[in-house]
Amino acid sequence: MKAFTTLLVVGMFLTTVALADDAEDVKLAELDLLAAENAGDMDRMYRHIDPGRTLFLPSGGLLTVAGGEQDKRRRQASFEAGLKFDLQVRHLNAEVYGNTAVLTYYRVGTITRPDGLSRSIKFRVTVIRVKQAGQWKEVHRHGSNLTRP
Repeated sequence: MKAFTTLLVVGMFLTTVALADDAEDVKLAELDLLAAENAGDMDRMYRHIDPGRTLFLPSGGLLTVAGGEQDKRRRQASFEAGLKFDLQVRHLNAEVYGNTAVLTYYRVGTITRPDGLSRSIKFRVTVIRVKQAGQWKEVHRHGSNLTRP
């Protein structure tokens, strides 16, 4: 019985360590996706995205499925036409629940359109990631404009 109790306690400790590592891993995956977006590197960006990802854009509107090859090509064309992101992350938090993670943060900076017009943005972001074959894939993103109360 003592051996069983010891094994149980050790198992709980190892599980806690794995979850702590997962929280850092999921944060690093999100930061890499965002750095790839700032760089206009769609191949690197879409390695982090599930093809069936759903998305609520900050501009409002209906739920969009935006993770497949067609979406990747559309975004790549926008970057090749001159779209530029200069966005930073503030207050990144990740909570892990088994193979699912919920990230919340603020995204601030500038987006420059292909016609050269720039605008400052301040978004609230929630991302859901699921661990698939050892990699944290984004399955849903919800962004909204940050406004003063």
